[in-house]
Amino acid sequence: IACTGGASMNHWLGKQVKHNGPHTSYWTSWGRHDGRERKFIDGMNNQTKKIGPNEWRVVHAHGYSYFPNASEAYLYQWREEVESQGCAFVVTTMLRDAIGHTISQTKGMIKPNLTLDEFMSHLEPENYNQRGIFERGAFVTQLDYLLYNMGPRNEYNATKEEKVRRAVELLQRHFDVLLLSDYDRFTDIIHKITGWSPTTMKQANVFGGDLNYSYAELQKIKHLTEANGDTMFIDAVKHLYYGHLEHLVS
Repeated sequence: IACTGGASMNHWLGKQVKHNGPHTSYWTSWGRHDGRERKFIDGMNNQTKKIGPNEWRVVHAHGYSYFPNASEAYLYQWREEVESQGCAFVVTTMLRDAIGHTISQTKGMIKPNLTLDEFMSHLEPENYNQRGIFERGAFVTQLDYLLYNMGPRNEYNATKEEKVRRAVELLQRHFDVLLLSDYDRFTDIIHKITGWSPTTMKQANVFGGDLNYSYAELQKIKHLTEANGDTMFIDAVKHLYYGHLEHLVS
């Protein structure tokens, strides 16, 4: 998911593969154009077959690689295939604070020289389910990426509550390691699962510019992020995976 530290995690995993011998491999198939998911699925169908008893295969899904909401059946298929060989199938992802994620994404409006209104127009209520130029928008939130990747947003006009329910359902059914901007914990968990020699994760793809907004602009970012369901989504993740607000329901 864009702006969640994926480049740092990807570089770290690549370094791990190099450091842990011939029985550890890395594969990816990604791009930002239509048709990429089919190539990723075909590649995954091969990656999940004939796994050696001491082998770890690392797969990186990025860009248009995979559309979980529409293609969920493959997650069941791949897990069944891997586990039938007596191996572990470990699916991971990293998320971050919802509003901070939207703010981080706004660096993408600099190069095309968009205003904040133009950059976020696809999240406006009147454009929420339109096709054409609003079909994908200038950027994608964490919730929309998990559900739709960069495909058409919310074709069936689901409420934000239904979107959050479906996203959490996908996470709980298929994701084994889910963290919120916790890279030290991520590396520790992966080291324990694999038995790899511990190494630290270094930051990569860091934006070095400035993002300056007025109070009104920040309020707009906050409002549209909440209206899309992303704030509710991250709150649900915190509750389910981190015991957030547990004292209120215990």
